[in-house]
Amino acid sequence: MKIKLNYIKSLAILAFAILLGSNGCRSYRPIPECVKSDTLTGTESEIKKVIPQACQILTLRIAEDIALVNNPDFISKHQAMLAAWERYYQSLGDFLPTVNASYGYTSDYANPSVQKNLQGTANANRSVSRGNSVGLQGQWLVFNGLIREMNALAEKHKAKEYEYAEEDARRLLLRSVSTQYNNVLLAIEKNRIARTNMEFQQKLLDETQLKYEAGAVPLSDVLNFKIKLNEAEGSLISAEYQYNTSKFALAELMGIPEGKLPDDTKFPPMSASTGEQLADVSIYIDTALSNRPDLKKYREALEAANYTLYSRWGAYSPSVSLNGSLGWSRDKSRYDGRYGDSLEGSSNWDTIDQRATAGYGVSADWTVFDGFKRFTRIREARSLVSQGEFELANSWIQVIQEVRSAYEGYIQNKKQAILFKKTLGLVTKQRDLVEEEYKAGNTELTRLNEAQRDLVNADTNLVSALINVQNAKAQLEASTNSR
Repeated sequence: MKIKLNYIKSLAILAFAILLGSNGCRSYRPIPECVKSDTLTGTESEIKKVIPQACQILTLRIAEDIALVNNPDFISKHQAMLAAWERYYQSLGDFLPTVNASYGYTSDYANPSVQKNLQGTANANRSVSRGNSVGLQGQWLVFNGLIREMNALAEKHKAKEYEYAEEDARRLLLRSVSTQYNNVLLAIEKNRIARTNMEFQQKLLDETQLKYEAGAVPLSDVLNFKIKLNEAEGSLISAEYQYNTSKFALAELMGIPEGKLPDDTKFPPMSASTGEQLADVSIYIDTALSNRPDLKKYREALEAANYTLYSRWGAYSPSVSLNGSLGWSRDKSRYDGRYGDSLEGSSNWDTIDQRATAGYGVSADWTVFDGFKRFTRIREARSLVSQGEFELANSWIQVIQEVRSAYEGYIQNKKQAILFKKTLGLVTKQRDLVEEEYKAGNTELTRLNEAQRDLVNADTNLVSALINVQNAKAQLEASTNSR
C-alpha cells in the first residue's frame, strides 16, 4: 500500500511540474512599474529605459522601432493573438480522452456500552476500521457529428484572424508614428520661419529707429515694425506650442510612460524632396488587396463563421463515447471482544477486505427533440456567415477607396510642393527688391509689409506641402501595407 501511495504522489508531482513548466514557456514584457503608481513624481527614470542612450538624433525609423516595442495598445494585440491560439489548442484537447483519478480514506471507531445478551451475560465488541481506495475513470468521445473537427477549424481561423489584427495594428501604428513625427518636423520649420521673420522685423526696427531719431521717417514707421515684431513673436509662441504638443503625442505612440520625450531630443532636418513618380494606381490597388491585413482578417472571420455553421449541423448527429474505470480498495478492521462481567477484552481479531475492479463500456446519446434550439442555432450561424460576407465586401470597398484617396493625395501634394517651391523663390526675390526700394525711399511701407507677409506665407506653404508629401507617402504605404 505504501508503494502505491508513493507512486500516486510521484505522478501528482510530475503533473504539477508539467503544468508549471507549460505556464512558464510563454512570457511577456511587463508594463512599467510607474503606471501602477497614483502619481507621476519619482517615475521620470522610466523614460531612460525607452530611449536608447546612444541615440543622439531621433529619426523616424528609431521612433517606429521604439513604438513597436513599447506601445501598450499594440502589445495588447499581440497578447490577444497568443490567447486566440491557446483557444485553438484547447479545442484540440477535445480529441483526447478525459482521465480522472480519485482517492478515498475512511476511518471508523466504535466502542459501544456493555449490554446483556440473551443468556444474561454482558458482552461488547470494540472495533477500529480504516480503508483506502484509489481509482481511475476515463471517457473518450469517439464521434459527435464532426462538431469537434468543425470547432477546431473555426478556432484555427479565429486565431489567424487575430494574427492579421495584430499585423493591421502594426500598419496603423507605423502610419500614426510617421504622421505625428512629421508634425514635429513641421512645427520645427514653423518655428524657424517665425524666428527668421522676427530677425527681419527686428533689423528693420533698429534701422528705422535710427532714422526716426534723425528725423528721416515718421513715428508710424517705427510703430509698424514693433507691431510686426510682436506678430512674429506670437507666431513663434504658436509654433513652440505645436512643437511641444506634437512631441507629447509622439511620446504616447512610442509608449513612453512619462508621456514626453527628453528635453534634449534632437530631430533631423526636414526632407526637401517634392516626391517621386508613382506607378499606375491599379498596381497599388492590387497590392493592397493582396497585402492588407484587415482584409485578410475579415476573410479569416468568414471562414471561422462557415465552420461554426458546419458544427451546428453536427448537433443532429448522435454522439458515441467509450468509458472505462480501474479501482482498488483495501479495508482493515480490528475487533476487541469482551465476555462476562469484565470490561477488559478477552479476545481480538482482524478482518481485511481487499479488492480490485475494472470496467469498460460504450455509451451513445442522440437528442431527438430540444425545442427547436438546434434549428434556430443553425439559422443564427447562417446569419453570421452572411454578416461576415458583407463585412468582407465593405472592407474590400474601403481598401480600394483608401488606396485611391492616398494615391490622389500624394499626386496633389507633390504638385503643390513643386509649385510652392517655385513660388518661394519668386517671393524671396520680390521681398528683397521691395526692401531695397523701401530703404531707398522709392516705395511705401505697406508694400514692404505685404512683401514680407507673402514671403512668410510662401515659406509656410512650402514646408506644409513638403510635410504633406511625406504624410501622403506614409498614407499610401499604409493603404497598401508595403512597410
